[in-house]
Amino acid sequence: MKYIDDKPVNTGRQPELDLFKTVCIVFMILAHVALDLTQITSEGGSEYGFIDYLICIGGAATFMICMGIGMRYSKNQSPAKYVARGIGLLTVGQLLNLLRGALPYLIAYWLTGKQFFIANAYLVFQPDILTFAGLAFLLMALLKKLKLSDGSILAIGFGMNLLGLIMYYVHPSNASFILSQIQGFFFISDAECYFPLFCYFVFVAFGYFVGGYYPRIKDKDKLSSLVLLVCFPICAIYYALRIMVPFPYLPELGSDLQYSMVPATDAIGSCLVSLVFIAFLYKICKVFFKNGLPGFLTYPAQHINAYYCVSYILILPLQTFLIAVKGSLFEGDIYTLVFFIIVMVLCYVIIEFNDRYIHFDVAKLKGKNQMIFFATVWILSFAVAFYCYPRIDEFATMWNEYLLPK
Repeated sequence: MKYIDDKPVNTGRQPELDLFKTVCIVFMILAHVALDLTQITSEGGSEYGFIDYLICIGGAATFMICMGIGMRYSKNQSPAKYVARGIGLLTVGQLLNLLRGALPYLIAYWLTGKQFFIANAYLVFQPDILTFAGLAFLLMALLKKLKLSDGSILAIGFGMNLLGLIMYYVHPSNASFILSQIQGFFFISDAECYFPLFCYFVFVAFGYFVGGYYPRIKDKDKLSSLVLLVCFPICAIYYALRIMVPFPYLPELGSDLQYSMVPATDAIGSCLVSLVFIAFLYKICKVFFKNGLPGFLTYPAQHINAYYCVSYILILPLQTFLIAVKGSLFEGDIYTLVFFIIVMVLCYVIIEFNDRYIHFDVAKLKGKNQMIFFATVWILSFAVAFYCYPRIDEFATMWNEYLLPK
């Protein structure tokens, strides 16, 4: 290939990829503030339709593509390292579920006795994006252990995605809610299933595939122009049709089902959108940031998991407090902007304070300390689930909008 060298020529951090991650994390926090703190009380329900479309076209898929590319820039890409990384991400995901949801909901339940809170506390086990990422690392470790080629891994990813669509029509639900909850980690179910492994692994595989070439691109300028010339029109035409024309067997674009499944051609569309976005950001960097990105644009990219976790710990407990005390969420778009700014500032302050003074990092825990921390997180998670289950009258899921008061 005339654009690809035999040896790596793009080592180290790539400005356009850092900018890609920063834009994704900033938009994600804005979306979470809008959807979790204000949307539920907005009249008409259409104010955030544009956000819904953008989330379903990119959203979590872009993060997983970034993760797949990042795997190829990692110094240690052994299956054992991937297993350790996977277990770590699963544990961090559980810690996040405890801090952002389960514990605040339990406190609110004890204070108010309302079923809404105990039902949502039970979601301490759910296929959140960090949980999916942990499972994806474990699966990638297995595929690398089998010494499969990048192309084979990508083919498996698309095959899993297609199987996820088939499974939705063949086996959409279970008699037992617990079985449906377990199924949700792998396929669409009638329980919580935002990021099923079989539906979303394709994006990790695609990022991994692209990452195999990215360090060896010898002419980014021409290649990015080609990507924009070819892929942008394809994406524009596809999503215009996708919005206006019903596609057989594909859920409506912008729906929770479509976002959770991202099936077939939608998966291809999200992959192409990411390529277009990266190519466009390369052009931006070339024109405006010839001497490198300023610190405020690289910082979120270097702390992407921390921003995700800290922002959610700030947002969801506030939602819980509002419902417990006020009975509803905020009304008015001004609250979205105000709280978005507050969350972004607090994220930076908390992350920087930890980096300078506390130095807490789950990935750096070793030996006995790691075992104690991991065991505590998992034991506490199971304890919450066992406590909540017999006290629930109706289970909260994405399909019933978590029983949020209207």
